[in-house]
Amino acid sequence: MSDQWFQEQTAPDGVKEDGCHPDEARALEDYCHRKTEASEAAKAIVQPIEQSEDPGADLYRLWNLLIDGLMQLPETQIPSLVQLLDAIQKLPKPDLKGKEVTPHGHLWEGLPGFGHMWADEHKQGHWRDSLAAALKEGANRTELRAAHVRKANVEARLMAAGIGRMPLDWGYECIADALERQGALVDFEIPAAAEWLGVAGDQLYAGVRTSYKSWALERQRDFGREDLVMTVERWLFWKQRLEDLEKQVQVGLGATKSAGQVMKTVERGSDG
Repeated sequence: MSDQWFQEQTAPDGVKEDGCHPDEARALEDYCHRKTEASEAAKAIVQPIEQSEDPGADLYRLWNLLIDGLMQLPETQIPSLVQLLDAIQKLPKPDLKGKEVTPHGHLWEGLPGFGHMWADEHKQGHWRDSLAAALKEGANRTELRAAHVRKANVEARLMAAGIGRMPLDWGYECIADALERQGALVDFEIPAAAEWLGVAGDQLYAGVRTSYKSWALERQRDFGREDLVMTVERWLFWKQRLEDLEKQVQVGLGATKSAGQVMKTVERGSDG
């Protein structure tokens, strides 16, 4: 983990206006190097925002720093970054002396604006077209796949930890897209679905028992499974699809088998 990464966050691509506050980068660096605990790091990293003349206008810089960290720092840092975000959202409401936190209205509960910023950066509906264009231009498929799967892992971790109001719907969307579309990019989407199942399988299966309603499940795909409510029939269909795909494809085979095993484990744990 290079110290240069933290330094560059204060002026990404050489543009200082897009960077975070130096004290924010320093607080994150100290935390990642285990010099501070999550609670201490949370208090330190929010100080520039709480002392800002316009907290609402500066908040995105902090969120951008942490979002970049989740996607760019070594994967071993992801659990610690999730803990830091949890510590931030548990901080007491600061006295901003009448200053507005436009457009969010408050700090820090729920990490106002964090989920929206994540979605703006990482939940583009046209990601398959963007991927195809990048590959056509010579981008490394393995690296792009790793980033896609990491994104799913991070989203699942944030949702499972109750951070930033990340929705369970994203997990259902990821799995349904992988298993209910004829043209799914199996080497990208099956491993991503496996991440959601591995991290948040219990919550996803709980939706079967509670008849969870989700816009992601209602979307029409290729196997006629669209329904607003999560059902046991759909869960069983997903299991069968994974078994079929395991026999048909080679790329992502390990993830296919892993996802199926996780589904069976979740069932046993819930029914046991």
